[in-house]
Amino acid sequence: MILGPIHRTKRRRCCVAVFILAPLLSSMAATRLSADEPYARSRDYDLQHSKIALRFDLEQKKVIGEVTHWLSILRDGTAEIAFDSVGLTIHSVTLNKSAAKFETTADKLLVSLTAAVKTGDKFEITIRYEGKPSKGMYFILPDKDYPDRPKQIWTQGESEDTRYYLPTYDYPNDRLTTETILTVPASWLTVSNGKLMSVTDAGKGLKTWYWKESVPSSTYLITVVAGEFDEVKDSWRGIPLTYYAPKGRGDRLSINYGRTPAMMDLFVRKFGVEYPWEKYSQAMVDDFVAGGMENSSATTNNSSSLVHPKLAPEYLNGEDELISHELAHQWFGDLVTCKDWGNVWLNEGFASFGEILWTEAHYGKEQADYERWRGFREWFGEINLYDKPIVRHDFDAAADEFDGNAYGKSGWVLYMLRQQIGEDAFYSGLKRYLEVNRGKNAVTADLAKAVEDATHLNIDEFLGQWIYGAGAPRFELSYTYDSEKQQVALTVKQTQKVDGRVGIFREPVEVEITTASGPKLYPITVSKTYQVFTFPSDTAPLMVLFDHGGQILKSANFHREKKEWLYQAKHASEVSDRAEAVVVLGKIKGDEEILGTLGDVLRNDKFWGVRATAADALGQLGGAAAAKILLDAADSNEQPWLRSRIVTALGNFPGNSAVIEKLETIAKQDRSYRARAAALQALGQLKTPNALATLEAAVAADSPDGFLRKAALRSFGSLGDDKAVPLLLEWTKAGKPIDARTAAIYSLARLQKDDQEITQKIASYLAEAHFPVRMASIYALGWRGDASAIPALESLLKSDDLSIEMVPMIKNQIARLKKPAAAKPQAHADENEEAAEEDGTSSEQNGGVSGVTQRLDKLERLIREMGERLKSIETRLPPPKN
Repeated sequence: MILGPIHRTKRRRCCVAVFILAPLLSSMAATRLSADEPYARSRDYDLQHSKIALRFDLEQKKVIGEVTHWLSILRDGTAEIAFDSVGLTIHSVTLNKSAAKFETTADKLLVSLTAAVKTGDKFEITIRYEGKPSKGMYFILPDKDYPDRPKQIWTQGESEDTRYYLPTYDYPNDRLTTETILTVPASWLTVSNGKLMSVTDAGKGLKTWYWKESVPSSTYLITVVAGEFDEVKDSWRGIPLTYYAPKGRGDRLSINYGRTPAMMDLFVRKFGVEYPWEKYSQAMVDDFVAGGMENSSATTNNSSSLVHPKLAPEYLNGEDELISHELAHQWFGDLVTCKDWGNVWLNEGFASFGEILWTEAHYGKEQADYERWRGFREWFGEINLYDKPIVRHDFDAAADEFDGNAYGKSGWVLYMLRQQIGEDAFYSGLKRYLEVNRGKNAVTADLAKAVEDATHLNIDEFLGQWIYGAGAPRFELSYTYDSEKQQVALTVKQTQKVDGRVGIFREPVEVEITTASGPKLYPITVSKTYQVFTFPSDTAPLMVLFDHGGQILKSANFHREKKEWLYQAKHASEVSDRAEAVVVLGKIKGDEEILGTLGDVLRNDKFWGVRATAADALGQLGGAAAAKILLDAADSNEQPWLRSRIVTALGNFPGNSAVIEKLETIAKQDRSYRARAAALQALGQLKTPNALATLEAAVAADSPDGFLRKAALRSFGSLGDDKAVPLLLEWTKAGKPIDARTAAIYSLARLQKDDQEITQKIASYLAEAHFPVRMASIYALGWRGDASAIPALESLLKSDDLSIEMVPMIKNQIARLKKPAAAKPQAHADENEEAAEEDGTSSEQNGGVSGVTQRLDKLERLIREMGERLKSIETRLPPPKN
């Protein structure tokens, strides 16, 4: 699952909890607020096959179901069969076709067995039921404000939400085959696990779709998608591939998803195991609760991945991170599934590594290296992750295990393992792991055994410090050169606090020493808190690099002279080394030599990401000379992913008439929509004289998916002109596009802060049915700093139907309002590396445009994709009464 642009750390790794208000039975509260089960259950039975027949009442948002389970007893003397079931009305249960006694609790359906049973006894249990699922199954329907929205029903089972629409065994440590029978309006399409066997007329304007999955998988991977969709068909080596978009958006499928067959080719070649399922479908749905979900043979993704055809070419790697991540799960997570949620990294870490694989293969090593460099900076910025090991069972809340360690850090760790044992051994180990554990559940020890069996390499120490241990090394580095001995002495200190699961790391590292005669690499192993390594060098070094190319997850403070950073920025062979030097130089103000070097990097570096990082650094430095360099670059760079970064950097030069003139021109007529959006935001940040009129014109104009309108609405907050309030109020109204509404809410919160009517207006959106609007309102109230919003937020905390994931989010905003100094958004380390847009680019600036506007970018992405690391959503409002 991707949670996302990071997933996503990028788009993928974001931690935003979700709440949507709806009436719930009070008896459900204790179950709903509990964390996921950290350890695998002991089992009384093996669920082998389920035949699931579902109908739907759209008006009531109700599922009417009949499921037949075939199971085998695992323990002598078992007296009852317990199925997970929450909020479902059970009408009848039969046991081997005879009526059975049953009872329900808040979270279980208990079916009595009439006689003593023995291990191996088999039973057929049929359950007739109905319910209005509070989670797990979602009804996305038109309403009075959005009457043209395509009708959709979709499910999301991970981590433990299948039980809300289907009474079943709802934990990963069992696997079953399925038949799924869906009766829906005749004009609808459906998607489920496995192969489509038939579509038949069911009368009364309905059709019945029959899907059959013959390869066992866990119940959280069961999926149902039904509704008004466009479909594009493809194939790969005779296996059907299908792509689905909400009706009217089918033209976006091929441009965003057309690289799927190439990804399948790559993964089969690298993993050494054929694609394991009967088909592969990708259904893009509205309001999905995550970026994507890897249901076996049938991924569900957020419809936000359907980038408009006019915008898609402006994103270097498009939606490939999401698509490759979910596809890799078909092997890692679906074919082999973690035994318990404490080992979920075996699912998510390998899927994140799949992103790296695809980027290396399709976009090249430099792009992959750049994304890894960004990734480690993002991970170190998330300070709450540092002292937590990747494998852990101390979850604090539902979905707590799906954090940046399970995703970004785990992907990094697998990259390091590949580097340390070599590609041949690494992929031999993966193949062995997949083959031995095919159709089974696994824990981390199974991976270690597979690698050792395949390669005779013991990776226990590696796993001990990186998977079972916490943190990463923090280095203090310095060196001296002895001209008489012709020797470099490199001092290496590990300065991380040894506490809890954080220890001293033992890691192989390559040191590069460059002199006039060229570079030389020296392998060393760091293993202590203090070590000194010596290397021969015929002359004083031009450059000393510790961890050439950034091959280990670490932070490093290298004490060196300015001239070496200048040399490194221009001459280091690896992207991460050059980018790191640029970041360091961008913190040294008032130095013409540094400005000249950064300008040279911006003009001439062979990789766009290093050039973009130089643009960020020049914007951070400020001054007329830096502005001139950026203005020249804006005239000579056409790549949208680079051009938008240059334009964003120009937003840090207040009062510079040449900059303002250039931004106004770009905002009105540039070929790149991303550059135009960046210019609109920069004009607001600079508070230029014509900014209000320029932004108003952009709001009134059309652009693909309202891309420029959204940028302009967001920029009004930075502009700070209260004259924009009436326009913003108009764009917060129901019926306006959701993305535009959230942008308007964010900006409205920053204007007329002494007007409590505006505060109450924003607070009124807390009860809306549309999740992105509600989330935007919560954050906006915190930023606004008006303590009169506290009662509205506190009332949410008293709600019986508020999920535990949402509690800390609301509490943070209340705390911010109770401490006015905390109400102003601050730039944090993790925000310094946020993506300027959604292709994996980043801005290493503090404050300015890259402060507020990029934080808004991030939050809106998180909202749109429903949080890049949380796996569950609570309840939905019923349809508004007209």
